[in-house]
Amino acid sequence: MTEDDLDRVMELERAIFASPWRRSFFLSDINRPQGLSVVAEDEGVVLGYAVAWGTQEAHLANLAVCEDERGKGVGGSLLEEVVAFARRSKAESIYLEVRASNTIARKFYSERGFVPTYMRKGYYENGEDAVIMEREVSPDAQGVRPV
Repeated sequence: MTEDDLDRVMELERAIFASPWRRSFFLSDINRPQGLSVVAEDEGVVLGYAVAWGTQEAHLANLAVCEDERGKGVGGSLLEEVVAFARRSKAESIYLEVRASNTIARKFYSERGFVPTYMRKGYYENGEDAVIMEREVSPDAQGVRPV
């Protein structure tokens, strides 16, 4: 992800999330030490993006795919990039927060080795709980489990 990608990233962010990140969040993450900011593109069109950071434990902070591209492998490819980043960073695990009501995302992550570990009550601005999901990062495994 570069600053040139941010207009399209922000369009997707606002279309997908009830509480979108601010542009400044993405700007700070683009150059974050020990971080990953990546986009999936097709002929210059941003189809999705992922943001992660960390060393011993990687945090998948944001992953989104435009509606038209869901179910076509874009999200899986972005998640593979996050897993590769975690491996390079020598992280032992990856964790993320997902809305308790987001059954589609929870299924997506579960199918790729993430397990719910606990609940953060009232985590989101509307009071909704977040499910914390984690998976181990095996140094010898290649990518994530295909579906």
